[in-house]
Amino acid sequence: MKTHRLFMYAADLMIISGKSERTCRRLLQNMKDHFGLEKRQQITFHQVAEFLCIPVDQILPYIRMLPFVVMDSTP
Repeated sequence: MKTHRLFMYAADLMIISGKSERTCRRLLQNMKDHFGLEKRQQITFHQVAEFLCIPVDQILPYIRMLPFVVMDSTP
């Protein structure tokens, strides 16, 4: 995947889920706990997709970043 940014923010989750900012911040914290990340570490699009059990290519159209290109990660 080639994008201008790699990390997911609460605002991105708000667009995808339609939930409030506080709920999305809590969800990001739950993801950090799930993946064993420290406070300074960020959540990536791939981790969000894995946590929510949805493909990355379904997340990217909702993110406010253009242009984006989804590339197959298999060699």
